[in-house]
Amino acid sequence: MSRELLDRVRVLVDDAGSRGARGMRGALTRSRSSQVRWRDGELEQVRESTTMSLELSLFVEGRFSSHTTSDLRPDALREFLDETIAMTRLLAEDPHRRLPDPERYAGRCTEDLQLCDAPGAASLTGVERRRLARTLEEAARSEPGSERIISVDTRASDGDTETVVVASNGMEGVERNTYFVYFARCTVRDDGDRRPMDYSYAVALQRSDLPAPESIGATATRRALALCGQRPRPGGTYACVIENRAAGNPIGSLFEPLQGHNIQQGQSCLADKAGQQIASPLLTIIDDPHIVRGLGSSTFDSEGMATRRRPIIERGVLRGFYLNTYYASRLGLEPTTGSQGNLVFEPGPRDLEGLLQAMGTGLLVTDFVGGNSNATTGDFSVGVSGHWIEGGRRVHPVSGMNLAGNLLQSWHKLVEVGSDAFPYGEVRVPSLRFEGLQFSGV
Repeated sequence: MSRELLDRVRVLVDDAGSRGARGMRGALTRSRSSQVRWRDGELEQVRESTTMSLELSLFVEGRFSSHTTSDLRPDALREFLDETIAMTRLLAEDPHRRLPDPERYAGRCTEDLQLCDAPGAASLTGVERRRLARTLEEAARSEPGSERIISVDTRASDGDTETVVVASNGMEGVERNTYFVYFARCTVRDDGDRRPMDYSYAVALQRSDLPAPESIGATATRRALALCGQRPRPGGTYACVIENRAAGNPIGSLFEPLQGHNIQQGQSCLADKAGQQIASPLLTIIDDPHIVRGLGSSTFDSEGMATRRRPIIERGVLRGFYLNTYYASRLGLEPTTGSQGNLVFEPGPRDLEGLLQAMGTGLLVTDFVGGNSNATTGDFSVGVSGHWIEGGRRVHPVSGMNLAGNLLQSWHKLVEVGSDAFPYGEVRVPSLRFEGLQFSGV
């Protein structure tokens, strides 16, 4: 399939040039997804989809536009090209819009990153997906305390995507990815009308990297039952451990000001902090897009530039931003990439339980609820739930509390990084321990 898709995009790029486009990038994507959803002992939903779409980035007489179509018939594509090129000529000129320098395409990773598990995908039938979804629910209902279960919702999903990119200045690339997901969500009965709910999931590019579905279903029930009896604590300044699964939330807030569009538009509190200490010396984050079987791995980014491993924060010092060709030109800087790969953290020696023992008394945050973060000022405010900890042990579950602060101060309060990197995401963050964060409660 890759050769056929590549040839189609090559022809399209050549055709665009003959019709007046001085530069063009075409990205043709074919994707398939399947999902079986099971709820309370019954099959609830079966979904299967296959799509193919083409995205064109056109550079015409100093002007730029981007267009997408799913009508890939030859006659329709020729008409599409004529119309989009004509439309682009009507736009204002922008000297910063250009294809990447061809040198940025060079040095692409040649290692097999094992992003595609074609045999694993082929082995999954509709019957097997239903069995997996049912197994997830049965495991959830087999846990001690399951008599309190109100509802269990499970899903078994998988899919694959193949993307072909061709640019008129010499870039060609093909990548194919698969994914496999187990998900279980459990709602239980608590005192009064409270209905605690929690979930568990696993996602991998290779099917063999998934844990047993039974472990996912059982974990969802255990986590939901552990929330029974939730109550808020008085507001105050507390020590805090953020569980690895939840820690992607504050990392996302920290990385938003590093994006080129926010920097160029004056909406980044970190725009002038390159080379400065913005966090505790314990925080080191590497963007590594070349991890074998990594969920954020790729050999080229959305512009076709070769991806590279690079430090973003090194011992608390800001080392890098996310700048595509356009925003780098607007800022007078060299492009890095506009795409995030796998974020890898320098770990500490202790897992979650070890961090709780080290904290002694404080709050374990297991989930964030709503809230907002302002990339311009660094201010944030977000609801939290989790467990109150005393003597390193869970005393009671907590809800109805709010964490507020500022990125420029809060990350200096990081006192320990865990060893338990979260395996099911592009952000491989471990649990994090802080001192002196401000919480509001009752």
